[in-house]
Amino acid sequence: MKIYLLSALFSLCFISCNDNMESELETDTIKITLQGTELYKYKLADAIPTEGGYEIRKQAENYQISKMNWGEYQFQAKEGFRGLETVEIVLSTSIGVDNFTEQKKWIFEIEVE
Repeated sequence: MKIYLLSALFSLCFISCNDNMESELETDTIKITLQGTELYKYKLADAIPTEGGYEIRKQAENYQISKMNWGEYQFQAKEGFRGLETVEIVLSTSIGVDNFTEQKKWIFEIEVE
């Protein structure tokens, strides 16, 4: 019985620690103002990790280009769009065996005039 109680207690502690790790993810917020269909480029890194990489978690809605190109994010608004777009990019890495860990998040707040 003690083994089951200790296992349950350990599991709860592990889950609690895991939740705290996710909330402490380093986040950069980048605010940008663009004119019409001006092309914007933001270099996140010089290289991409061997295991893992950059992922657009929240995509813009009104774009011609919104993509990762190696270690660079590129954005261009759709013709005629004026307003605010938000894009979230997350860097995840792994030391092997498919256990990816989120390392950093970028939030782009893009105002198109």
